[in-house]
Amino acid sequence: MIHGLSEEEKFKVIRPMLGEHMLGDYGMPIIHKTDEEMLDIENMEPVGIKNLTTKQDNSKKIVLPFTYDKDLLKYWTDPMKYIPRFQTVMAVGTPDYSIYPTMNINEVRHNVYMNRWLGCLWQTYKCVVLPVISWWAEDTYDICFSGIEKNSIVIVSTIGCMNNQKVFLKGFNEMKKRIEPPLIIVYGDMISGMTGRFVNIKYKDAFNNKNKEFKQLCLWKESNIFERKDVLQYGK
Repeated sequence: MIHGLSEEEKFKVIRPMLGEHMLGDYGMPIIHKTDEEMLDIENMEPVGIKNLTTKQDNSKKIVLPFTYDKDLLKYWTDPMKYIPRFQTVMAVGTPDYSIYPTMNINEVRHNVYMNRWLGCLWQTYKCVVLPVISWWAEDTYDICFSGIEKNSIVIVSTIGCMNNQKVFLKGFNEMKKRIEPPLIIVYGDMISGMTGRFVNIKYKDAFNNKNKEFKQLCLWKESNIFERKDVLQYGK
């Protein structure tokens, strides 16, 4: 091991894929789409990735991978360890490694690569995988939207985007244009101008919070997403 590197830097390597796989632009492993028929959307139960346990029935759980990068790093450094856990759930989102404005393009590529690599690995072991997509400015689009099969159900988060709604919406619309997702799972508040077919999850069980209050899960239909009549509520 090279001396003087941080724990994160030690693992900034491009590693080979395991099992059958396809590579897209920038050498990104391609996560294959999950058909909606494999998901029980109206009965799914969101759970934060850190709070998932095998001591309960996970057949309706959808795993939200939104937590700090330092906590997500373990899925990259020890990738085989958590596969049995993810095999018990309805679906698991790929880790949301951050994309920051201050990152250079190589750091962006590495974080996207980790996301796609793990998604492909989990699919190899028969996990139901939903790709999490994040982006920043236009010069990140080609990398951030690579490695995902067209017409895939995807997960995005609006957390931290309220002060940059124009930047978010521009990337969001470009993502829709390139991937054409039939369903988008949104973690966080909806942003005016988002169009499509959505499941909106407002859930406290993400950043290490184990509050037992019931989550708010809303299914937004494809018409005007801001008409309350189009929202199906689960819990209060």
